[in-house]
Amino acid sequence: MTRSAALVSALALVASTMLMTACSVDPGSDGSPQPPAAEESEPQQPIDGLGDTDCVVGRWGLNIVDYRLQSEAYLLGLGVPITEFDMVGGQTLTITEDGLLGVETNLRTSGVIVAGESAVPISVTTVESASAEWGWDATSASGGLLEVAEWQIVDSSSVGEGVDVAPPRFDGDDAFLLVDCDAETMLLQGGGPLTALFERL
Repeated sequence: MTRSAALVSALALVASTMLMTACSVDPGSDGSPQPPAAEESEPQQPIDGLGDTDCVVGRWGLNIVDYRLQSEAYLLGLGVPITEFDMVGGQTLTITEDGLLGVETNLRTSGVIVAGESAVPISVTTVESASAEWGWDATSASGGLLEVAEWQIVDSSSVGEGVDVAPPRFDGDDAFLLVDCDAETMLLQGGGPLTALFERL
């Protein structure tokens, strides 16, 4: 395997793990180190507390600028030689009072992996529709968690070159999300290093 191919393979593993911000996790594993903030903006910090069920209901859009800054800082912090990193598109959550969760994703991740004198461009677009049920678990030691169950992918496609980068996901046997929200913003955090900032639509 060439050095550039090895770097692309390594990025696939790192990015797939990194970008599953709200994925299925053990709710007790929240000790991951945080990446340094990018110079042009301060990414959101890890969640300090938990919200309640009233504020999560509604339609939410991922703040793609904040998420991109966190993603790039994390990759660079791991020593991944990526330049021209970018994310466009986004993700929309619809959370209803009767316990339904809808997720619409249209996200393109791109960049250039530099290996010596070689530069390997990557660009992957993921389009996905999914649904699930959600509930509030107030019995955990943390005081409350958003629990996601019955995850179903309705439609999904991923097109690109070099690496298949997963978008933020909500599926798994035990999907629990730490939540902090108010009238206009919502933070979701699983056990990964990133915190997804959503804004009410």
